[in-house]
Amino acid sequence: MTVLETPRLLLRPFAIDDIPAYARIRSDPDVVRYLPGGAEAAADAEAIAAARIPDFIQHWRDHGFGLWAVIERDSNRLIGHCGLLRLPDFDAVEVLYMLDRPAWGRGYATEAARASMEYGFRTVGLDRIIALVLPENRASARVIQKLGMTPIGNRQFKNLDVAVYERLAPPKET
Repeated sequence: MTVLETPRLLLRPFAIDDIPAYARIRSDPDVVRYLPGGAEAAADAEAIAAARIPDFIQHWRDHGFGLWAVIERDSNRLIGHCGLLRLPDFDAVEVLYMLDRPAWGRGYATEAARASMEYGFRTVGLDRIIALVLPENRASARVIQKLGMTPIGNRQFKNLDVAVYERLAPPKET
C-alpha cells in the first residue's frame, strides 16, 4: 500500500489502531451529514469505524488502490479519509473524502483529493474518475470543481439523489 505526501498532508494506509480516532471523527453529525446514513449515522460511529477500516484495508489488497488515512503533517493527527473507491454499481472509481470539522475550510480536501486522483491516473492507470455529491453539499461541489471535474448528470446511490461528476485521464505523454 502506497503512502503519498503533499505539502501539508500525509496520506497513508489505514491501520486497525486508527479505529478510535476515526470513530471520533465520524461521531460528529456535521461531518457525516452528507454521507450515506446522514447525521443519524454519527450515533453508530464506533461500529462503522470498526467495520470500515478493515474494508479499506481489504480494498487496497483487492484493487491496488483505496482510501488513505489523512494525516495533518504539522500535528501528526488523523483528520479523515480520502482516496479512490471502486463502485461496481457505476462501473467506475470514485474519489471521495471526509474530514474532521477543524480541518474544514483549509484546502485539505482539495489537496488530498488532487493527490489521490493523480495517483489514480498516473500510477493505477485509470482512464476516468467520478465523484458523487449531494446537491445541497455546496462545499464538496466546490472541491470537485477545483479538481477539474465536470457534472454529467444525477443518479440514485444508496437511496440518495446525487450529482455525478467526472474527470477523464489527461492524455498520455509520448
